[in-house]
Amino acid sequence: MPLSIRRAKARAAALRDALEVGETWDASDAERAFNLKKRWADLVAKTPRCERQHYEMLGALIAEESPTFKRLVWPPQ
Repeated sequence: MPLSIRRAKARAAALRDALEVGETWDASDAERAFNLKKRWADLVAKTPRCERQHYEMLGALIAEESPTFKRLVWPPQ
């Protein structure tokens, strides 16, 4: 059953907050990034069809700009 647009927005905001701080202080960066990717895929699958592309792009943007994801990338040698 698809989520309403309002609930999808609220869930996306909660996932973005949990990536950086939230209740995940004891989790490593890799765990938080993995959880975001997994839960974001579930969110995209449950959003209305008209909003799916928007949420896919938003998820990519969050991953690109997130300090948590940036710490996971190995520096060039």
